[in-house]
Amino acid sequence: MPLNPFPDSIEKNTLRRRDAIALRSFKTLVGAPLTYCGLTSAEARDIVIWRESLSSVCAVEIDDATRSNLHINWRQLNVGLPLKVIAGDIFNYLQAADTPCYDVYNLDMYGGFTYSRKSNSSPCRDAVRSLCARHRQEKRSFALLSTFNVRDTGVEQYDALLGEIKLCLEGLEGIDPNLKEHGRTHATKIKLCYMYMCWHAGQTHDFHVEFADPIFYNSGKTNLVHFYSEFRFRSQALPTPHADRDRLVQLATTPLRKMSGRISSIELRPTSIVKPSA
Repeated sequence: MPLNPFPDSIEKNTLRRRDAIALRSFKTLVGAPLTYCGLTSAEARDIVIWRESLSSVCAVEIDDATRSNLHINWRQLNVGLPLKVIAGDIFNYLQAADTPCYDVYNLDMYGGFTYSRKSNSSPCRDAVRSLCARHRQEKRSFALLSTFNVRDTGVEQYDALLGEIKLCLEGLEGIDPNLKEHGRTHATKIKLCYMYMCWHAGQTHDFHVEFADPIFYNSGKTNLVHFYSEFRFRSQALPTPHADRDRLVQLATTPLRKMSGRISSIELRPTSIVKPSA
């Protein structure tokens, strides 16, 4: 059986099983088995664990060998789900005008969150915005799983996003220490900046965005941050004008967990952000 080109780990497999529980609940919310789109790699380990929640799989792989190995493994695994394999870049596919909506997207690409094209745009940000716009037209909720490499690049982009967050939360207490804590490492910067980006794209397109606690872990020699989120379409107006900002406050105070083996601990518990005292 052809293997994935990168090492697996206890931590990564534990996260797959955690996400399987969340996807079962999301399937109940949606009311039907879920259509999947994403990066499965050669062994389709995520699909094997999540298959009871899925109805079909669309795998997007740019590498010829990975696509070939996936076809070989699929026959041996006997997953029992229809498989479509797209040759190409996942970001280009998600932004293409003729790409349909899916229920769950898996961006397990080991790339950095702020990786930029020559045009200085972030393909990850552009893809999430495209997903929100497409699903807004269909009034359809979706789950998004993302894993990012903790790279020593992209400092300027992270700092710019942290500046945007400060402006959004201006007038509240605890902002400065909270942002200082998030600015200490690349992992903590990714945690808040990615959640902010999803919140911003979601609220612009009428989605309420829910996150499980993000996880920082090591796989082989690589440090990674993993996110599970649900973009739930809201058909009614928010109860208060500040409800979206209140949600951003909740995300900014969400802890970052660190997983070692099957055990998680708190890597960062951010300072609370509250309304000014009277």
